[in-house]
Amino acid sequence: MSKYTASEVVQVPRFTAVGAMALGEQLVTVAKPVKRQLAKGIARALVALSSSHAELASALRDQVSLSEGGEASEDTVQCDRVLDGCWSGLHDFLTAFTKLPPGAPEAAEASSLKAAIFTGGLKFLQLTYLLEWSESELRLQRIRKNGLDARIEALGGKRFLAALEAAHAAYGKALGVTAPAAAAAAAAAPPSVREALDAFTEALRAYVIKVMGAVEPDEPETQELADKLLAPLAGWSVGPSGRGAARKSGKPEDEATAPPPADAPTAAPVPADL
Repeated sequence: MSKYTASEVVQVPRFTAVGAMALGEQLVTVAKPVKRQLAKGIARALVALSSSHAELASALRDQVSLSEGGEASEDTVQCDRVLDGCWSGLHDFLTAFTKLPPGAPEAAEASSLKAAIFTGGLKFLQLTYLLEWSESELRLQRIRKNGLDARIEALGGKRFLAALEAAHAAYGKALGVTAPAAAAAAAAAPPSVREALDAFTEALRAYVIKVMGAVEPDEPETQELADKLLAPLAGWSVGPSGRGAARKSGKPEDEATAPPPADAPTAAPVPADL
């Protein structure tokens, strides 16, 4: 009798290291509120997924060098400072409104926006370059998807958003994260990152199997739970190259920091009902 592995049964997107880092964070986050509802098998798979995600984060942090010379380029450092200033500026802008007298509608709106955008405050600005880019990208996606940009503009913050978009784009380019596909594919990731990315992908496949396997046709609540747990993966847009295909002004969501293995699947056929 043939023995099948998770990698043979479940296909997932071909991730870049930064993309996997972002998706892993989303999956772990959506699972936290329902942890106690999870079946033992799913809970164990989630622990394995979280562990592999942490290992990937460590591997990325170990990438101290972003250039052949072993140090970040002057352009990278400058772009990092500009992006830090833009995020800090938007944070201060919203904070100023929260200091209005109690009952002021602008104060409540600004407080709501801060909670949605700056979970954890500005700590993400202290992360290493690649991880900060990933966190910055996630927050910009949240702003666009949830219509927070219109709400910020209503408070008079349009200039902050424009500066932030420009700074984030420049930062990605300086890091090589949003470099042209040919250039990005030519840069191989260090072995530690490649191995961590492979381990994360395997853990993700196992997690998907456990979640989908717990769905019972006559128990709608099990389908609802699966929908919730796998929502980040089901919504992950994958282009023909295996990179996230969501775009804004022609800018890819993320580009390669680690090329996918040659035998990786070319699509992400998560069932449409998930």
